[in-house]
Order: sequence, then structure tokens, then C-alpha cells
Amino acid sequence: MKFSEKWLREWIKFKLDSFVLYDQISNSGIEVESITKFEPMFNGVVVGQIVECILHPEFNKIKIVKVDIGNKKILSILCGAPNCRNNIKVAVATIGAILPKNIKIDKKIVRGELSEGMLCSFFELGLFETDQIIEFSKETPIGINIKDHLLLKDNIIKVSTTSNRPDGLSILGIARNITAINNLKRVSLKNKLIPIMSQKKIDIVINTEKESINYIGRIIENINVNVDTPFWMKKKLFLSDCLSGNIITDIINYVLIELGQPLNALDSDHINSHIIIRMAKSEEKIFLKDNIQISLNENILVFSDTNKILSMPGNINSFLVDVNKNTKNIFLSACIVKKEIIFHMMKKISSNKILEYHNYGIDPFLQKYALEYATDLIIQICGGKAGSINKKNNLNSLRSLPIKKSIRLHHEKLNKIVGVFFNTVVVSDILSNLEYKLVSQEKKYWDVIPPSWRFDILIEEDIISDILRIYGYNSVVLNPLKESLYITKKNESINLLIDKSDIILVNKGYYEVITYGFVNPQVQDLIFPNKKKLVLSNPISQDMSSMRLSLWPGLLKTVSYNTNRQQDSIRFFESGLCFSLDKEQNLGIKQEMFLSAVISGNHLKENWYSKIRKVDFYDLKGDLECILESICGLEDIEFRSKNINGLHPEQSAGIYFRNNFIGAIGAIDPRLEEKLNVNSATFLFEILLNNLLDVKKPLKVQEISKFPTSRRDIAILVSSDLAVSDIINTCKNFFINEIVEINLFDVYSCQEFSNEKKSLGISFIFQNKKRTFQDNEINLMMNDCIGALKKTFQVILRK
Repeated sequence: MKFSEKWLREWIKFKLDSFVLYDQISNSGIEVESITKFEPMFNGVVVGQIVECILHPEFNKIKIVKVDIGNKKILSILCGAPNCRNNIKVAVATIGAILPKNIKIDKKIVRGELSEGMLCSFFELGLFETDQIIEFSKETPIGINIKDHLLLKDNIIKVSTTSNRPDGLSILGIARNITAINNLKRVSLKNKLIPIMSQKKIDIVINTEKESINYIGRIIENINVNVDTPFWMKKKLFLSDCLSGNIITDIINYVLIELGQPLNALDSDHINSHIIIRMAKSEEKIFLKDNIQISLNENILVFSDTNKILSMPGNINSFLVDVNKNTKNIFLSACIVKKEIIFHMMKKISSNKILEYHNYGIDPFLQKYALEYATDLIIQICGGKAGSINKKNNLNSLRSLPIKKSIRLHHEKLNKIVGVFFNTVVVSDILSNLEYKLVSQEKKYWDVIPPSWRFDILIEEDIISDILRIYGYNSVVLNPLKESLYITKKNESINLLIDKSDIILVNKGYYEVITYGFVNPQVQDLIFPNKKKLVLSNPISQDMSSMRLSLWPGLLKTVSYNTNRQQDSIRFFESGLCFSLDKEQNLGIKQEMFLSAVISGNHLKENWYSKIRKVDFYDLKGDLECILESICGLEDIEFRSKNINGLHPEQSAGIYFRNNFIGAIGAIDPRLEEKLNVNSATFLFEILLNNLLDVKKPLKVQEISKFPTSRRDIAILVSSDLAVSDIINTCKNFFINEIVEINLFDVYSCQEFSNEKKSLGISFIFQNKKRTFQDNEINLMMNDCIGALKKTFQVILRK
């Protein structure tokens, strides 16, 4: 909103330095976006009086004018303005005057006659568009400088406000804040007593129950809409960028800026019978000026008569009832509707200034005053006779009006939150200046009702915020907070684990990503359908309304984003907190640190040396084992086949550390590929770092043996359902007292085994630090080991 500083000062009525004024507006919670100095670029223009006006002998539209500007010489000037006539006082640009666009006034011969100056319109002075010269009142002194007389020097203040502060969208609202800050008398509104001179009335019918409406209006008869907007109003609207050229629209805009109350005017002679407030029908149309038509739907509220739509909220009027130069009688109205209606309107059509006011909120207790105020201005300027005010609302409307409930403000809580001891008298004065209604006051608390125009005051903390902005943020003593922070070893351990993991993954070609802790609940339910989630009560948006249970939703969204941009080799990782419900935890929320990674697409980027292949389960498992090897070693790590939510049922495994579940790894579930926009070659792992905090990897630094190693390989047939890890662990336990490196180097199956058996190739590398093993010793140990495998797993030795 833009407005003149002088206009605002008409309301606050006390001396205040301009810069202090701007600062107080900002401190009241209304942002001052800019301050622009306004001074028309002209000099040498004074008030003169026409003492003689005759037609040019050859040109009927040109007049030869004699003008007195207060000195001994009478100027002769040629003028073509239609309102140029005898005895009026006008603006005269004298010889040597400079007008906007650097136009200099000189003596010259025009149409064969000497012209010693120029009679000016507002447009020629860089103001409003008009073809008529300026006319001043009879009391205006001759010879006075136009700038001084019209008080054209001003500052234009541009402000913006948040959606919960509609009081920042009117001069009245800003003035209320300034007077409260300066502990001055409240801004008072003088009721206008409009005499009822017309008996004409238009009935109002509400034909919708689901929407809340509060509607008032009156007829004003016999007005002259062709009068010029008074200069005092025109100047204010011009500086606010709201000058329209239509007197009724100008008055409506004037009231809107001053009071923050939208009004609308319709040509009442074209309203058939009565006004019906209803929801539009599907594909019903409203016809505007310039052959514009808008197709409506059932969510749009309209004001109609018995056979046509008249208007919609936002002063969107049908051309049939719009006020024009032939209008004699108008229906002036004001309405308050629910924000849901405005929301549907703004979705359907381009938003306008009036809709924005409705969207921010309108003070219902100022509605009638605004209508009376506008009526008074119309009668003063345009003449006419006013009818009585007709009111209409529905039951929902009464409930929807912001009826304020009492809120209790505790003195102790106010002091605690602000960090300052407030005198109770100071608090009471601030509440009174802000026009809170005091219900009761005790030593420890106040019960108050917020003013009707403050829709945002709902709880005790809102009142404290209101008090603080009036008290002054700069008046609060700055006492630095002192807090003893103790960083536990647990946190240091997590940071160490993350640092180690980051280095390994980056060296393996992964890129770290950071995603939001808020995720789309629908996506999260796809991956984890049976897990309870933490839903936000006031989310940023619907697709960020749930706290993440896992890092996978964010990683998969990042994969999809990059896949859509032709990236065919993807490796990402992330570490961060995940959140789950746990009644035993503080606030019922459990926070745990996870490390997760995803690979997708090709194993390597296209090159001349390597063949292109897709990534697989073991690519990711190998990278994860490198991390676990660095953190805790692989001796106590086990991968077990396990169905994991979000992963392929046949390509997923649980990760266990010392028989405790710490994470999962596997391919994306085929049923989710299309829904999440990822391809089948997508593999993920996730481990819980909290379970690895106190683990210390055993040191393996030892002297290298001087004696050679001996290797033995065996091939055994086992059941296809048997986990290889069980066999390897049995072998390791058998050689627990010897240094033997055991490794699976081959897995083979074929039709010969009828899919019930698989062949495993296992290598055993023996080494002794003190001597060389003899063949018979190794053979004996191998025979015993094979015997143990046969007894435990019924393996068959292949030859």
C-alpha cells in the first residue's frame, strides 16, 4: 500500500520527526518498503485571475485572455481549454517558468497574437490527466506560488504487511499503532449522521447455507457522477496510485485506503427486483467491460438479480450495472465473506486489490461506518438522497464473524518470556492504548479481549508479542544468555563415524546430498506402509507435512530428479536425523542418526575401456563393507536375508552387528519403481549409527610372518536355502586357534542340481608365525573341518 505522509499526519495529529515516524511504523510490525520524496518539477507558476476572456477573431476554439497575477502588468495569454472564462482564478506559468520535461515558457506569437505565459492544467504540471485548466476558489490570493498553495511537497510511504496484520493496510490501522506507541489519545471515529431522504430500497436474499455472508447496502438517488474529483482527494489518490477518473470509484478507493474497508457501487436502475447472494452454476458466465466474459463454477460466490449476475467479491461488476457517466442512482454496498470463498475466487481469476483486502481480513465492526462515510462523501461531492441501510446475513455468517474470546495474560509469564520486569501499570496502559477490552484484572493476570481488527491475537503469546512491539524492542535491556554447553563423547563419536564414512564414500565416487527432514507422507507410506509417522500440524506445504522415518524418501526423490535430467550413473549418500514415535522418549519422539546411500543406473560412466553394465547388489554391499571395516571391522557384521519394507523381497538383507539389527540393504521394490520414478537398477542401504557409537575397531597391527602360506580349496554341495555366512562362520569357529583366512570365491548352480543344491568354492589360507605347516597337518585339519560341515549341514564334497 502507498499513501501520502501528510495524509497519515491528518490522523495522528501530533508533531513527529519523519524518520522517527518511519521507524515506529516498522517497529509496529508493518514493513516500510520505501520512502519516495514527491515534488513536481516546475517553477514560476503562480495564481492569477482572468479579468477578460474573448474569442480569437479567426479561431473559435482559441480564447484571448487577460490575466492579473498581482503586479502592475496585465498578461495577455492564449488558451484553448473548454473551462476558460471570466473571473476565475487559474494557474499561470509566467515568462521564464520551467514546466515538467524541461519545457521553458517564453513570449511568443500564437495565431497572430502575443502570448505572455500559459494557463496550466494539472497534467501540464506533471500531475493528473485532464484537458481543463486548474480553477481555484475565490478566496485564493492572487500571485501566490502554486507549490506553496497546493502543498505539493510530500513523502510517499510504501508499506507491506503479513497476512495476519490487515490493520497495516489502512491509514487508520497505521495511525492506531503510532498513537499506541507514543501513548497518546486513541484514534476516534466520528459517526456520520446521514439523513434518510429516499424511501427506495433493494431487498437482499441469501440463497446459500454453506457459505457465511454479512452484507449491507443502500440506494443513493439523483447523484451527478460527472463532477470532477475534488483536488484534496485527487492529490491523495494520485500519490497512492489509485486515481481512476470516476468520482464514485475515487471515493470507494479513498475509503479503502483510509479505513481498509472495501465497498462497491452498482447502477441500481439496472438491478431487477432484488439482489440474490448465491453460488454460481457450472459454466455460468459474467460479462465485463470490453467484451470480457468469465466462466464460473459452483465454488464461486455471486451477487445476482432474478435474471443475471451483477457482480462478484472483489468489485468484479457486470458491464450492465457498472457505474458510468449516465448513472443517476447507485446501490452502495459492503460485504464480508469467508476466506475460503476468496481462495476459490483467486484460483479462478487474477487477484486484485479488493480481493487482497478480503483475503487479509476485514473488521466487521467498521463495515457500517465505512458505508456511512462513503455515503457522506458522495452526497457532499455528487449530491443525491440516501436511502436506509438494508442488512442481511445468514446464521453461519454470525458464527464466522471474529467474535473474540477472553484471553488471560499472566504477569509472570510476560516477564519470563521477554526477560524484563514489566510494571503492571505500564502493561495496562499498553493494552488500553491498543484498545484491548479489559474484562478483569488481578495482581497476577489480566483477562482481556483483543480489538476486532486484530484477527491474529489468539493466545497469550500473541498478546505478549503485541505488548513488546509497543513497549519497544530497543527498550529491552540486552542481557547476554549464559549457557554451559557440554558436548558428550557420544556426539563426538557420531561426528567421527560420519567423517570416516564421508571420506570413504566420496573417494568411491559418491556425492553427498542434504534433504529436508520434512517429507511427503504419501511417499513415506509407499515405502513404509505399516510404520506410524509424525505428522506436522502446521506444515510448510502438503508434500512436506511429515517428519522422515528414513533417509530413503529424500534420496529416492533426488535420484528421480537427476534421472529426469539424463543422469545415467548416480551415487548419492546422506547422513542425518530421522524421527519416530516413542512414548518413552522426551516429548514422545525418538531421534536417531542414520547413514544411507543409493546407487542407480550404470556402474561406470561411458568410456572406451570398460563395458557398460548396470549396478548390482554387490556393488553397494562392497562399498558398505568398506565403511563397516573402517568403523568396527567385519568380524561381527552379518548380512541375513530379510524382507524389508521398500526393498525387493528377493534382493534384500538385514545388517546385524553382534546379532543386533542395525540396518538394511537391497534393491528397490519393483512395485515402487514407477510410483517413485526410479529404474530397476536402484539399490539402497541404511545403517543406524547410534548402535555403533561405543564400538572400537580392534587393532590388527602385527609383525609379518617369515614363513610361507599354504592354500587349500574345497567345492561343496549344499542346500540352496542355506546361508553361506553360516558355513563360513562354522569354518572360522573350527579354526579359532589357528591363523586361517577363509574366503568364498565361487557360487555355482545348474539344472543338474535341480535348483535344490548349490556349489560353493571356499579357499583356506594357512599361516604360522613360528614355522611352516606340513602338508599332513593341513590335510588333517581340512578333513576334520569337512567332517564338521557334513555333520552340521550335510554338505557333499565335490571332486
